[in-house]
Amino acid sequence: YQRRVREFLRMFYKVLLLLSLVLISEALIHRLDIKGDSRRRFFIESFGFEEGGLWKFSVKNVKVPKSVECSFVMQKTPSDPSSFSEDSEDPTSFCSNNNVATQDPFAKFSVKDDDKELEFNQTIRGPVFVRGFYRTDFVCCPADQASESFSVSFNLQLIQKNIIRGEDCYLPAGEIFLPTMYGVLFLVWVIVLLIWVVAFMCGAKKVLGIHYLMTILVFLKLCTVCFKAVEQHFLKTNGVPGGWEIIYYIFTFLKGITLFVVVALIGTGWTFLKPFLSDREKNIFLVVIPLQVIDNIALVIIEEQAPGYRAWFTWKDIFLLVDIICCGAILMPIIWSIKHLRDASQADGKAVTNMEKLKLFRQFYLLVVAYIYFTRIIVYLLDATIAFDIKWVCKLCYEVAALLFFCITGYKFRPVENNPYFHVEEDGQELDKKEANTENREDN
Repeated sequence: YQRRVREFLRMFYKVLLLLSLVLISEALIHRLDIKGDSRRRFFIESFGFEEGGLWKFSVKNVKVPKSVECSFVMQKTPSDPSSFSEDSEDPTSFCSNNNVATQDPFAKFSVKDDDKELEFNQTIRGPVFVRGFYRTDFVCCPADQASESFSVSFNLQLIQKNIIRGEDCYLPAGEIFLPTMYGVLFLVWVIVLLIWVVAFMCGAKKVLGIHYLMTILVFLKLCTVCFKAVEQHFLKTNGVPGGWEIIYYIFTFLKGITLFVVVALIGTGWTFLKPFLSDREKNIFLVVIPLQVIDNIALVIIEEQAPGYRAWFTWKDIFLLVDIICCGAILMPIIWSIKHLRDASQADGKAVTNMEKLKLFRQFYLLVVAYIYFTRIIVYLLDATIAFDIKWVCKLCYEVAALLFFCITGYKFRPVENNPYFHVEEDGQELDKKEANTENREDN
């Protein structure tokens, strides 16, 4: 088991190196390179404009086959299209008599030649007069609507920004307040860490290994929020994060893995119900943690790519589903601990203590389920439907949910000497070891 842990740590170190090399995001100055693509329509980007916002298309190395009209179309939309698949509409609905026909397009840049293939470079720009949420699509209309043999290539740079009090702001209208919001949250997490260390950790006579892991988790969360605030500030002023996104993603990666480990270890009752893990519980760690590592890396890479790339939405949905599956898997140790405590509560001399522990683990189970449901589903649906100018509310809801989850869990499992949940008796340890041996025999 120790050898497998060392191999996992070596893989983890290599993953961090790979992550630092892969992240070369251009942030809100979007770049998209398409080569030999036969899709008739795909979504490129979306942006929330205030009145007076500016946009700029720079298209290079455009290759369009003959008798095919291709257009970059920007139009107003009631919701964020990046939350849904680009195939949600019929591509042919944009075509009329071999021409791109959209309903009230805000901006349309078309190219077509009936005699030969086109290859050119061009830049167009313009202001936004009506505030709202705008989406940019690429649409192709071949002469033969049944034809699937054509392909197009181009290199696109799309710059979108708002003008706030005479200064450039590259964040969408609904995210302008994010740097300030994350700055305030950073101060809140500093206070939470100080309270945890000073009020509970310092001077406590019953500090267990899980408490040190919980301290590390709060510190990583604090760093994540801090570097998120810095990244958003550079995005707002320059349109690019200036390399801060690499540090942010590394700390987000570490925080995500540590959170899964802490929740799973609390669920197993490690250090306060029993000082060991059964083989069944070890298998949960050996499956869920590497899977979560791969999932986190994949989601980072996907988020750094433009939605216009082929199968971007499909891969994003797949890895979001994997993340939910991992969240469901770490509930298993909590369920096993509840079952164990329910059985142990019937033993003589331990009924009161085990019933108190059983009550705690039931509360913890409901807390984890509520946290997963809210952050993985409710926030996602809210982000897809909320008004464009208050998109920051979704980020705030997610952060407040995380803060409440951390605070409630920390308080429930705080290192207090008279806390009955951390009292491990020798006979209880023997009972746990016998149960673990029985589980191992059943697994074999």
